[in-house]
Amino acid sequence: MSLGTMKVCHIAFVVKDIDSEMEKWGKLLGIEKPRIWNIPGPDVAPALTNGQLEIYKNCRISVIEFENMTMEVVQPGDEPSPWKTYLEEHGEGFQHISFVVPDKEEAYHTVGEVCGVKDFYHIGYYPNMSYAFFNTFDSIKTELNIKAEEDCTKVIEQIQGQVEVL
Repeated sequence: MSLGTMKVCHIAFVVKDIDSEMEKWGKLLGIEKPRIWNIPGPDVAPALTNGQLEIYKNCRISVIEFENMTMEVVQPGDEPSPWKTYLEEHGEGFQHISFVVPDKEEAYHTVGEVCGVKDFYHIGYYPNMSYAFFNTFDSIKTELNIKAEEDCTKVIEQIQGQVEVL
């Protein structure tokens, strides 16, 4: 029983002012200020939190590709999201660590057994990958993001077909 990988995909931070933070990261690393964009909505990458479809208006993200991994920085919008909840409960800082796993069911089971978390609370879909957030903060002082490479085209179409206006 394990996640089945020792390779970190990315780490993620939640902040209140992404423009200021990315300016600092650019200066610190000697690079241009990293690009900032809105997290895609259900028309591109549907996601559900506690079974409810998420619409990420004004939820902004930036990504820095390091040589050995990726860092995401997210500024939540006013509407509900995993990032807004984390910011309200824990403040700014490190929110989750992400792994791409070879067997998501085995990884989900391992997270449940080791961290005492019954299920993910947030799941999202891209055409070739799914991701799930587990609230493991009480157990390991961060959340886990478990990614699995898989064809999600049908589930995306199913979710989008249930949404009248995207």
